[in-house]
Amino acid sequence: MTPAQFGFFRRYLRGIAESFFEDGVISSNLCDDLQSFPNTPQGILCASELFSRRVVNVPEYRLRMRLRGLREIDGSRLDHIQLMFTGKRRQRRRVCFVGYRFVPEVRRTLVWNLRQILEPYNVQLDWSGRDIRSVQIFDDIVRRIRRADFCIFDNRATSGRPNVYIEAGIAYAVRTPFVLFEFARQRSAVIPSDLSHCFAIRYTSYRRLFQEFYAKLPVFLDENFRKER
Repeated sequence: MTPAQFGFFRRYLRGIAESFFEDGVISSNLCDDLQSFPNTPQGILCASELFSRRVVNVPEYRLRMRLRGLREIDGSRLDHIQLMFTGKRRQRRRVCFVGYRFVPEVRRTLVWNLRQILEPYNVQLDWSGRDIRSVQIFDDIVRRIRRADFCIFDNRATSGRPNVYIEAGIAYAVRTPFVLFEFARQRSAVIPSDLSHCFAIRYTSYRRLFQEFYAKLPVFLDENFRKER
C-alpha cells in the first residue's frame, strides 16, 4: 500500500461516514468510529489488506469493504470503496432504466460505473440506445421507463440532442423515480425548469459524481421503496 492509497482510504472513510450520518443511514457513534478508524493500527492493517486483496471484513462494525475499479470520463481508472453492512436482508431485484447519449466513450465509462455501484443493491440495468424520433421506438422507451423501478439520466455529450431530457420528462409523467446527472462542462448543460426540483447531481468528473451518488443512494432507495418492506 502506497501513502497515496492510504490517504485515499482515510479521506474516503471520513467523507462517506459523514454523508451516511447526515442522511440518517448510520448513527453518530458509528460515524465517529469510522472516521477515526484509519488512525488505529487495525485501520492501517485493514487498508493494507484492502489494496492487496480487494476485500476485507471488519467484524466489530459488521462491515465489509470492497475495492472497486471505476472509470473516469477519459477512461482512466479510479478507485472506489464499497461499504456493505453484513447481516442485512438482501434487497429484491430491481430494474434501472439508464438514459444517456449512446456513444462509445459514454457507454464504456457510465454503464461500467453504474454496474459496479448498483450490483450490491441487486439492480439490473436497462436502456434503449436508439433514436427516440421513431414512433415505435418512442413507445418502447415509454414501456421500459414505466416498467423500471427507477431511472438514471446523464446529459453528458447531449448538447443539441434533447433525448435524455425527453426521457426524463417521460419518467416524471409516469411517476417513475429518477436521478439526473448533469455534466457541467458542456454548453447548454442546464436542467429544464420543469425538472429543476428533481434529484440532480451536477458534476465535472466521475470521481466526484459517483462518490456523491453512492453516498446518497441508500436514502434514495429507502425513500422510494420503503413501502415494500
